[in-house]
Amino acid sequence: MEDASLLHRCLTVDENMNDMTHSLSSPDGRLRVQISESTFHWSATFRGKPLLSDAKLSLEVVDEGDLLVGARQLQAKQRTTDEQVKILFGKADKARNRYQELRLSLETPGKRRFDVVFRCYDDAIALRYEIPAAASKESLTIADEGTSLTLAGNPLAYVQYLENYNTSHEHNVAAARLQDVKPDTLLDMPATFAFDDSTFVAITEASLRRYAGMSLMRPKESTELACRLTPRPDGTKVVRELPLETPWRVVLVADRVGALLESNTLYCLNEPSTIKDTSWIKPGKLTFNWWNGNLYEAQPTEPILSLSMNKKYIDFCAKSGIPYHSVIADETTTPWYKQTRQGVVPGPDTDVTKVRADLDLDGIRRYATSKGVRLWTWVHQAALRGRVEEAFAAFERFGWSGMMVDFFDHDDQDSVEHAEAILQAAARHKILIHLHGVWKPTGWQRTYPNLMNHEASLNFEVFKWDNRVPPEHTLLMAFTRQVAGPTDYHLGGFRAVKRVDFKPRFIGPNVLGTRCHQLALYLCFDNPSPMIADYPAAYEGQPGFDFLQIVPTWWDETRVLVGEIGEVLVTARRRGRDWYIGCISAKKARNLALPLAFLGRGEFVATIWRDAPESMNDPNRLNREKRTATAQTTLQVPVAFDGGFVVQFTRK
Repeated sequence: MEDASLLHRCLTVDENMNDMTHSLSSPDGRLRVQISESTFHWSATFRGKPLLSDAKLSLEVVDEGDLLVGARQLQAKQRTTDEQVKILFGKADKARNRYQELRLSLETPGKRRFDVVFRCYDDAIALRYEIPAAASKESLTIADEGTSLTLAGNPLAYVQYLENYNTSHEHNVAAARLQDVKPDTLLDMPATFAFDDSTFVAITEASLRRYAGMSLMRPKESTELACRLTPRPDGTKVVRELPLETPWRVVLVADRVGALLESNTLYCLNEPSTIKDTSWIKPGKLTFNWWNGNLYEAQPTEPILSLSMNKKYIDFCAKSGIPYHSVIADETTTPWYKQTRQGVVPGPDTDVTKVRADLDLDGIRRYATSKGVRLWTWVHQAALRGRVEEAFAAFERFGWSGMMVDFFDHDDQDSVEHAEAILQAAARHKILIHLHGVWKPTGWQRTYPNLMNHEASLNFEVFKWDNRVPPEHTLLMAFTRQVAGPTDYHLGGFRAVKRVDFKPRFIGPNVLGTRCHQLALYLCFDNPSPMIADYPAAYEGQPGFDFLQIVPTWWDETRVLVGEIGEVLVTARRRGRDWYIGCISAKKARNLALPLAFLGRGEFVATIWRDAPESMNDPNRLNREKRTATAQTTLQVPVAFDGGFVVQFTRK
């Protein structure tokens, strides 16, 4: 609803600065924003304490300069929204989209009109720029965006340093006080900040559409965090027809770090679904033979693309309740589609609308259909350039139900538009999508619910060639990258080894973290379509595989019970009447005591998979036990070094 009394209520005078300010508060009153009418800088407090100071608004347009310089205010409007937003497949089945909004309508000295929009949620501040169409000019070029944020004090920063704008967004997380973060170096988002008073902040963006992706940078001699847009080849940042809405620049705020992972605000900041009929969208687990080295068992037996090998995988899926089987070629040959060049990079004759001659895709599809299993595959994004619609029409004819689109390695405006065109075409042809080698999620799952997840993380694929992803790395990614949304992490490795015994292996890789740690990642990381990435024989008869067969992949409710960045994460999730708990831990053994008040009324049978005492020497060992639990129970569970546990609660 519109609040006609806004100008009377939200304009205040700062006696020291002799400046009119606009004030905006979150619905619960804990977050408060003040915007200067003369400088258009803004500040924020949380629970009465300074959070941001002297934050800058700036949008530079070619031939017009910075729109905020010399702009005058025409109007200020406020509205309040409080609605339920349905979530199809995520960490909850609905989100409360509740905020106060302030819209400042401005005009430049050159008579360009535009709006700056602030939204204040209970857990976030979001802002963006909106430029309407003008009769005299139908498009514009954005040269730069000078939006910046200055956090109060000197919080501990958890950041990923980017080598340049051409990146797969796969890096380790560095921890440093904000003033010690490397200056003049690109920082990926989300970046997470921990204040000494137990306030936590994550900075990211939402609704990145037809625009350049954003990173951050700390200039020398400053703790300011400045916006950096990924440039187009000609150096400009964005070239757009009008009207234009920039992505939302989002500051998530919480008084406990787990609340950052519970938030659905980024989802709410996106447009509703463009897909009217979503009945065909069926997330679920999938095989992914590339990770295990294209095996069925420990030693190679036959080509991965052979009909007989795929029948074995399909039988495994049907028996194990895995809805999707991936048909992916050995990367040392060529992809499943026509291509003369060896390897995955497209060549001059690459044609994704034609199947390579030695692949009996029709036979594989018929067999999969007879077993109730759907087919997934992989494609290089460059092979789709210029023929996205034609390609996905062919993919539908071939019988693909899902597809990983890989190697974007850039988030300039062209790459973002290419990814969105892929999602749109995939929706028309009823195909699910994973985006790999790509930027962080920005909430597109609301607009395009056929988007299952993003990669944008240094993840377990690295175990094939390096040891850079130990459990503490995963627990850093959980509180940085995962804040943005679903994370494809190459889950399912069933050969855990101790750190001292780890050696990279491209075929049949080992993993770090106990078997129970691996199981818990299916609960601790959001992912509607996670991989069961090891080879089938690695699971047969193995303890813990029974859990992978039953664990859901999307949820009705999520609560983070314990969270320490880089140390431990305990997440409780509900699907229907049943609850699940997952715990991942790093670097030391610990004993956890978890009150179960969230269970509500009634008695539950708790089935627990936990680290066995022998897991110190063999990380694959676990114990499975059953207990009775109620809301009055405190669950006591010992956790091994680099360990974890999972629990399923079913009502009696």
